[in-house]
Amino acid sequence: MPGSTARVSDLTITGGSPDDLRALIVETWDRFVEAFPARRTCLAPITVEGAWELDDRASYDPARRLVTVRIPGTAPNLRDSLVHEFAHHMEFTCPEQHDVRVPFVAAQALPPSATWFEGVSWETTPSEQFAEAVVQVVLGPPAHPSVLIHPRSVALLRVWGRGDLRHGS
Repeated sequence: MPGSTARVSDLTITGGSPDDLRALIVETWDRFVEAFPARRTCLAPITVEGAWELDDRASYDPARRLVTVRIPGTAPNLRDSLVHEFAHHMEFTCPEQHDVRVPFVAAQALPPSATWFEGVSWETTPSEQFAEAVVQVVLGPPAHPSVLIHPRSVALLRVWGRGDLRHGS
């Protein structure tokens, strides 16, 4: 696939994934990595698989570094789900991600005491808000957002992804 050879070794796609899904996964991984060039070296190799049955649109297993996406699905939904789960992968494999948590919580106007992986609901969990903000960094704002992401949070993650947190805080 043109343009993807530099990162293909970091990405494994399971054999059961259809060709169109494979192409979408590679393209989406490339876009994700390009949006976070300063985090490229900390991203561990990842595996992605398509599942014909899955309770959610997608999931991430940090122990296996495995993203699973439910298929079939529309390309935009699959792309959003993949980037969201890639963001969780970055949380678990990039130690530098811990440096952006406090400024991100502040940018989202959450209390400083907010626990990263806990919230009253999925939508209020800082980790999930982070993943949704990453989707906006990589793909742009959604037509129908399900989670409120402040523009300053997206700006923060853009500069953090380039390696210069000073301009985003």
